[in-house]
Amino acid sequence: MKASYCTKYGGPEVYQLVDIETPKPGHREILIKVYRAVVSPTDGNFRSGKPWMARLFSGLIKPRMKIHGEMFVGKVVEIGADVTDYQINDLVYGSNGMKLGAYAEYMIVHIDIALKKVPTDLHYKDVLPLLDGGITALPFLKELGKLKPDDHVLINGASGAVGSMAVMIAKHFKAHVTGVCSTNNVDIVSSLGADTVIDYKKEDITHKADHYDIIFDTVGKLSYGQCKKVLNGKGIFITTVPTPGIMLQALLRKNATHKRASFMAAGLRKTQTKIQDLLYLENLLRQGELKPLHGKVFKLEELGLAQTYVETGHKVGNVTIQMINDKEIS
Repeated sequence: MKASYCTKYGGPEVYQLVDIETPKPGHREILIKVYRAVVSPTDGNFRSGKPWMARLFSGLIKPRMKIHGEMFVGKVVEIGADVTDYQINDLVYGSNGMKLGAYAEYMIVHIDIALKKVPTDLHYKDVLPLLDGGITALPFLKELGKLKPDDHVLINGASGAVGSMAVMIAKHFKAHVTGVCSTNNVDIVSSLGADTVIDYKKEDITHKADHYDIIFDTVGKLSYGQCKKVLNGKGIFITTVPTPGIMLQALLRKNATHKRASFMAAGLRKTQTKIQDLLYLENLLRQGELKPLHGKVFKLEELGLAQTYVETGHKVGNVTIQMINDKEIS
């Protein structure tokens, strides 16, 4: 099988397309023929070893896992011992956590990960964004932000994977949503349901008269210091890219009732909790309240190019690596 290998830390050029033996599933494992894999900013951290703290998970000197890629959708082609919940030809999607392995034509996953069958009434392309942005945006807004109807929510990076989902999820909870994006993406964010769209190239949100109950920075471009003055009295600043200062404040002021900043490690939540979130999001997708924002699609040999695009911080929607053409899928 073909796989993208990463044997040392560095830029996108360190990825090498190699031919390796297709693995065999072991106890409570399944072999998946990968259709698509998500390209996320986290993958770039595992490749570059930056920030250095990322190496506590990926390997101190060199990458511990040679094949990266966490989130995937594909077909079960072989099952190991004591697997009863999945059968050959099942279409599944999931997150393999720190074991990674999705940047390959085939991957082994343990059935106890955040793994689900793709519902027969949903398209496999549409459920993949639920993993990338959905199960991050939902707990950030619902659990961390305590989102309520009529809350005023500002979402920075509203055209990205997490940001686009956050806009639609916030609207589901009947919030008033302001999306922040670049000029080229204003119409896209408006089409997602945002009540107001701010072009950050033309307006500085920190100098506006509006105030917000929640400011959700999905791209790590804002700081609590910048946003504090446009938060309501009990407002909260939440971010997917926490600084040491935000981490400290989150610990020391967890129960504060006035302006504060916080974050959560959504990826480390329990498997069953993630699966419950996916069920919830699948239902929103089914009802038309979520309309996945599909971004650029790259081939496996273009993984470095895909990560370069993601690392610009200006990607639109979900960026994916496509292993197999749709017309080849039976």
